[in-house]
Amino acid sequence: MSNYTLTVQDVLGDPFVSGGNINIINNSFTTLIFHDKDNQIADPIAEEFVSLDGGVTWLSYDFLGSGAVRGNSLKMGAFIRIDNGDGTFQTVAIDLNADGDSVPNLQNGNTGLTVTTLDPTTPVTWPVPACFVAGTLITVPGGQRSVEDIAVGDLVETLDRGAQAVRWVGRRKVPGAGRFAPIRFEAGVLGNARPLLVSPEHRMLWSGWQTELHFGEGEVLVAAKHFLGMAGVTRCPTVWVDYVHLLFDRHEVILSEGVPSESFHPASQLLDRDQAMREEIEAIFPEVEDLRQEPRSAARPVLSAREARLIAA
Repeated sequence: MSNYTLTVQDVLGDPFVSGGNINIINNSFTTLIFHDKDNQIADPIAEEFVSLDGGVTWLSYDFLGSGAVRGNSLKMGAFIRIDNGDGTFQTVAIDLNADGDSVPNLQNGNTGLTVTTLDPTTPVTWPVPACFVAGTLITVPGGQRSVEDIAVGDLVETLDRGAQAVRWVGRRKVPGAGRFAPIRFEAGVLGNARPLLVSPEHRMLWSGWQTELHFGEGEVLVAAKHFLGMAGVTRCPTVWVDYVHLLFDRHEVILSEGVPSESFHPASQLLDRDQAMREEIEAIFPEVEDLRQEPRSAARPVLSAREARLIAA
């Protein structure tokens, strides 16, 4: 059982009753505490509730579903309808694009979604950042180096373009429980000599006959959380976890503990909500806005949760 504290965006009216478009109120936020048992946002099961008052009162809620705000797959939101217990209801939007600071940034106004166009059957996981855990060994020319010891300008080996210079390094320490708990790949699961820990959203390179059969691709990127259920892959809660980002001129596939996985993606929603980080990266990459709007900038095709289940079962 976990408690997740999230700042969410308020939705105008009750779109479940009206049947109209879901509209996010401009600059209107609510902080919620979710009492969660299964580490996912879906129809609540027994003993799952939400609190609007810091945990004093626990209320029931319904999961309306998730969808792409204004058709943008990089702006995914989940919508829940809270029963206030007095005959009234409150609908809120959860920004699923993780950055670790719990500040939502779905576009205000008309989302282009209605309750009937949401996906109510596919559970979604709590938003978390995509990055390496400090201590992870990264392959560099001549050997390996701990990710936290890599500095701007250092060379890192990439799968596609050889040794490339790191253009930016980001680092943040967050509570390591619940939605921020890293995913642990035991030694040997992906060919790694040591255990590998990454954030749940960090994407690993996957290749094989399954990717060819289902997607016509030799290699794809799969979020670490989608490997849960595979032997040797588990959540690894800790008191604190130190996450590190590495950014290059392009989205790259690099070797972490000998395993191919992604570098920081310039299309990450992290840039939307961390102004200082955004300004720093934009100073280095004036074209960053174009990169963020171009989904094909990913080093490999990226699988959704549904697609990942076809190959990681």
